[in-house]
Amino acid sequence: MENAETLSRPLIIPLFIPHMGCPHRCIFCNQKAISGQPSGILSTERIHREVNRYLGFGRRPSSTTQISFFGGNFLGLPISTILFLLKSVRPFVIKGDVDSIRFSTRPDTIDHQKLDLLSAYPVSTVELGVQSMNDGVLKAARRGHLAKDTIRATKLLKSRGYEVGLQMMVGLPSDDDEGAMETASRIELLKPDFVRIYPTVVLKGSKLADQFNAGRYNPMPMATCITLVKRLFLYFKTHHIPVIRMGLQVSEELIPSGELIAGPYHPAFGHLVHSEIVFDAMKTVFKKMDHQPRLLTITSHPNLVSRVQGQKKQNIDKLKRTFGLHTVNLVQDADLPIFGLKVNDRWVILP
Repeated sequence: MENAETLSRPLIIPLFIPHMGCPHRCIFCNQKAISGQPSGILSTERIHREVNRYLGFGRRPSSTTQISFFGGNFLGLPISTILFLLKSVRPFVIKGDVDSIRFSTRPDTIDHQKLDLLSAYPVSTVELGVQSMNDGVLKAARRGHLAKDTIRATKLLKSRGYEVGLQMMVGLPSDDDEGAMETASRIELLKPDFVRIYPTVVLKGSKLADQFNAGRYNPMPMATCITLVKRLFLYFKTHHIPVIRMGLQVSEELIPSGELIAGPYHPAFGHLVHSEIVFDAMKTVFKKMDHQPRLLTITSHPNLVSRVQGQKKQNIDKLKRTFGLHTVNLVQDADLPIFGLKVNDRWVILP
């Protein structure tokens, strides 16, 4: 859905460094499957080819452009490799084609020495793979760091003026819904600039796949996961922390290659979450009607229609079943704001 919030997000050019810099492999991880790329050092030629390919797509209005190193533990790389990668992309910033550099790394790699190393390069954004703020969950996931490392790293990055993003996961072994909400609460106290929420999926070649195959791990059902991530999204929104992604972003090769074994993966997971939020809003206003009609007319901005309908029109079907509706009409009105809709004559403000 294209709106002012979407346009304000940076255009991210991803460069994947699967497993690079990781001291060990976490229980859920098979980064090669997620990125669709083999591990190994990126050459300057390959980096420039990838960046130019993305730049060729065109730049969106009112958006900055960032080159991002994803998939590994950036500050866990050898210093020579860190410098090589930063030097390889710096010319794009000097030329003005790209605004800045960003990367993801583990919380326990953040220290003054590493940040001093970055000071000569146009790095603006650092994402931390937090996953959980519960030490028991982190231990079960074999993360190798503790919640205190996330607290220390976030404070240090913010003191240096970096934009900080925190990534959390739901459905990890030893975790549950309330544990995830507790992680969200502790993340909120750190006041990150944005958050990503990833469901745990079972990937071929991961330690979690061994547990799943042995019957010792059950992934979160899709419907349960959508509802939990909805709670998390609304929690962060209430505290004015943007959630820039919900759901695992994977390559087109993941499903055909059979790398995904089980778990709540959907290519439009975030859309499913937003659709459930819209359904809840429509259901609430309908329940408040003095005389519940058999005919319902829902009027929304055209950009909101897909969320109103839900995946395969599930929202419409659920409204009919829940309230015994005979007909649900959808009307598009481009003059309406995209943060609300009308259910018959009642205005609904979306959270």
